Amino acid sequence: MILSTTPPPAGARAAWWHAGLVVLVAVAVTSVVPLGPWRPAAEIVVFLLGLAGTATALRRHRTPQVLAWRALATCLACFAASCVAEVPAQAGVAPGVFTPLESGLDLAAYAALVVGALGILRRGQRSRNWAAWADTATLLLAAGLAVLAVRGDEHSNLAEHVEIGVGVPLITVVLLIVCVPLAMSQGRRSVSSTALLVAALLTVIGYSGRLLVGPMRESPLLDPLPLLAVAAITLAARHPSVVTLGRRPDSDQDAASGRVLGLGAALLISPALLVLWSFGHGGVGYVLGAGSAVLTGLALGRLTALNQERERARAALAASESRMQLLLANAADVIAIIDRSGTISYMSPAAESLLGRPGSEYVGRSAIELADPRDQARLRAAVVAAGEARSSATGFIDTDIRVEQSAGGSRWVEARISARVDEVGLDGWVVNLREVTDRKLFEDELRRQATTDPLTGLLNRTAFNERLAGATATVDAAAPPAVLFVDLDDFKTVNDTLGHAAGDELLRTVAARLSADVRADDVVARLGGDEFALLLPEADDARLHEVADRLLAAFRVPVELAGRPVTVTASIGGALAEPGCTAGQLLHRADTAMYAAKRAGKDSCALLGAAGTALR
Repeated sequence: MILSTTPPPAGARAAWWHAGLVVLVAVAVTSVVPLGPWRPAAEIVVFLLGLAGTATALRRHRTPQVLAWRALATCLACFAASCVAEVPAQAGVAPGVFTPLESGLDLAAYAALVVGALGILRRGQRSRNWAAWADTATLLLAAGLAVLAVRGDEHSNLAEHVEIGVGVPLITVVLLIVCVPLAMSQGRRSVSSTALLVAALLTVIGYSGRLLVGPMRESPLLDPLPLLAVAAITLAARHPSVVTLGRRPDSDQDAASGRVLGLGAALLISPALLVLWSFGHGGVGYVLGAGSAVLTGLALGRLTALNQERERARAALAASESRMQLLLANAADVIAIIDRSGTISYMSPAAESLLGRPGSEYVGRSAIELADPRDQARLRAAVVAAGEARSSATGFIDTDIRVEQSAGGSRWVEARISARVDEVGLDGWVVNLREVTDRKLFEDELRRQATTDPLTGLLNRTAFNERLAGATATVDAAAPPAVLFVDLDDFKTVNDTLGHAAGDELLRTVAARLSADVRADDVVARLGGDEFALLLPEADDARLHEVADRLLAAFRVPVELAGRPVTVTASIGGALAEPGCTAGQLLHRADTAMYAAKRAGKDSCALLGAAGTALR
C-alpha cells in the first residue's frame, strides 16, 4: 500500500498548531491553576485564542458564513468578558454587581450561539423557502422547550443556574439540529464541520455531566471539556475548509441525505428533553428518554433505508434516462411523439440532420405540416389507418412520404406510425422517421429503366402497352384513341454504310421529331429497332390524317449523319379504336396498316377508321 507523503496545506498546518496551543493552555489552566479568582482569569487566555481563530475565518479565509462566525466570535467574547466579571465575584468584591453581570454575559453568549446557528440554517435560502423557515422554527421551539425542561432546577448560585438551566439545553439543541447534520451529511463533511460537532459534544458532556456528578470544577474529567471545546472551535475557524462550511450539496442525493439527518436530529429533540427534565426531577424520565431515543432511532433507521431505496431508484431512473438520451442522440432515425390533437410533443435530435432544425423547434407544430403538400393526404390516411387501438403493440402502419426541409427541398422518409397509445404521459402516436431518399431515387431509376428506351429516352414497348391498355379500357365513340405505327424506310442501309453510331444518332433524331410534332398528352414510344409508335388518347379521322402528314413531312428533312446530310423516310400505319376494341387489336390494325404503306411504295401512310375502313 502506497501512503501519500504530500504535506497538508500551510493553512491547515497552522490551524492544527493553533488548536494544539489552545489544548495545551486549557489543560494547563484546569490542572495547574487553582480554583478561585485565578481560574477565570486564566480562562480568558483560552477564549482570546479562540477569538483569534474566528478572526482568521472572517478576514483571511473570508468564509461565506459571515453571520454565523461573527455570532460565534461574539459568543467567545461574551464568555471572555464573563470570566473578567467572575474574577472580582470570586474574590468577594461587590458580588451583588459582578455575579449578575457574569450571568448576563453568559446569557448573551448563549443568545449569540443561537444566532450563529440560525445563520447556518438560513444561509443561501430564499426568504420564502419553507424548509428554511421550518428549520428556524424547529431550532427556536426546541431551544425554548429545552430551557423550560430544566427551568425548575435549584442550583447553588445564579451563574451555575444559567450554565445548567440555559447553557446545557441550548447547546444540546444546537448540537442536534445544526452540528450533527452539518458534520454527518455526505458531500458537506469537512474538518471544520467535524470540529464544530466535537466542540458541541464536549460542551454538552461537560455541562450536563455536572447534573450527575455535582459541581463541574470538582471533577477532573469534566472540568477541561468546555475549554477543549474552544480548541475545536479554533480548529474549525482556522482550517481552510471553513469556506465550504454549510455550502449547498453538490447533488440531489447529498441534499436528501442532509434532509434525513436533519429530520432525525429534530426527532431526537424529544428524547433529549425528557432526559434533561429527568436531570432535575428524576423519576421515570430516564427510562422514557432512553426508550424514546431507541424508538426514534429505529424510525430514523427505517426512514434512512427508505431514502436509500428511493435514491437507488432515482439513480436507476437517471441512468435509464441517460442511456435513452444517448441512444436518441446517436440514432439515425427520428423519433417523434404526436399527441391526440396531432401536435408534435417530442422530436429526437436526429431531426436536425433530416429537416435542418433542432427537434425542439418542431415541438408544438402540427405533424401534418411536416409532410410535403403532395403527401399530406397520404399521411392523414396512414394515421387513420393506424386505428384507435389502445396499445402500440397491436400494430403499426408504414408509409413513404416526403418531408420538407427548412432550407427548401424535400426528402423521402419511411414513416412507421404506431397504433394509438394511451399510457401514462403519452396519449397519441409514436412515429419513427427513416430517411429513404437514396432508396426512392434508386427505385425511380429502376422504374425508369424498366419503362424507358435507353437509347432515345422514349417509353419502351412494355410501358406503351400499359398506356394503350388504359386508353382502350373505355372507348368514347366521339373521340376514340388512335395508334400510329412508324417504321423507318431503309434503316439497315444507314447502319451498313455509315455505321451503327450513325444509326443510333438517327434514331435519337427521329425520337426528338416525333415528340416535337405531338401534343403533351400524346404518348411516343420506341417499340424496338427502327419501329416507333404514337398513342393519341383522343382523336378522329381528321386528326389522324393531320398527325400522319406532319410526321411524314418531318422525316423528309435531311439529317446530318457522319458529316453529311442524309434524308430518311418512314412508312406510317394508323388506326382508330372502336368501342370494345382491345389494346392488342388496335396495335395489330395499326401494324397491318403500316405494312400496307410499305407495300404502296414507302414514304407514305395508310390509315384505318374506327370501323376498319381505309381512310387513305
